[in-house]
Amino acid sequence: MRLSLTLVCATALATGAFAASQPSGKGKTGMIRGVYEPPKNPKHQELYEWAKKSQVLEKLSDSLRALRLPKVLVMKFAGCDGTSNAWYEPEDGTVTFCYEYVAEIQAGSAGSVAHGIPSDMAFEGGVVFVLLHETSHAIFDLLKVPILGREEDAADQVAAMTLLRAGEGVARRVLSGAAWMYLHDSKGRMPDDSDFADVHGLDAQRFYNVLCMAHGSNPDSFKGMVEKGYLPKDRAETCADEFRQVAYAVKQLINPNLDVKVWAKTKAAHKARWEKFGTQPGAEAAK
Repeated sequence: MRLSLTLVCATALATGAFAASQPSGKGKTGMIRGVYEPPKNPKHQELYEWAKKSQVLEKLSDSLRALRLPKVLVMKFAGCDGTSNAWYEPEDGTVTFCYEYVAEIQAGSAGSVAHGIPSDMAFEGGVVFVLLHETSHAIFDLLKVPILGREEDAADQVAAMTLLRAGEGVARRVLSGAAWMYLHDSKGRMPDDSDFADVHGLDAQRFYNVLCMAHGSNPDSFKGMVEKGYLPKDRAETCADEFRQVAYAVKQLINPNLDVKVWAKTKAAHKARWEKFGTQPGAEAAK
């Protein structure tokens, strides 16, 4: 299984979205740890070996080291006895990503090629976005970030903002995977009352929200998603405002917890890879 994990380093919450603020003095940097629990299901052994060999959690925590947190945050891959899920648990400060969910994302990525997105991009983009989404929940909790509206929507917005501020190249790769994941799931079945009552938005809504954040960050650069009919024109007209709202909230509520000096070193180390999109097959489809 070939995965380009340089993009994982780019998906830390210590991105340009948080630059230009002075640290608040609370908490410490380098407070994120990664754990790979052996899978309970032998079928997940390959995913376990991939995760360890790729050092996905180490790379992510290294990129996140500039964020000042009041206590250690643990991110882990684990077997969940058949449950496909990922979540943040405030009681013990742990983000858990089930191998069952990783396997589900991998299986769903196979159909992405027909839509111009390489399966590797769809798979790893989905995994990275889920990690960022759950880490956003952790940050809301640990930093006591006030939230208006649904927390699940806010977590998606911060995850997308993180990628877009890191660099357009990594944003295109990961958000292509995230958008495909939501699009694929939305086509899987018709929503029922349980979906409408859920704390998460409908998969189709999350698909359009991800596209809107990307388009709003740079309408000229991401105009292709409107021209190709993926993002309705009427929605695209409001995306710049949506992006600015999220950017302002991040600046006011999360920026003060960033160590600017540590972030500057991180950004300098990864800048070229974060901004380059690459020339892999299917790259044009993400534009």
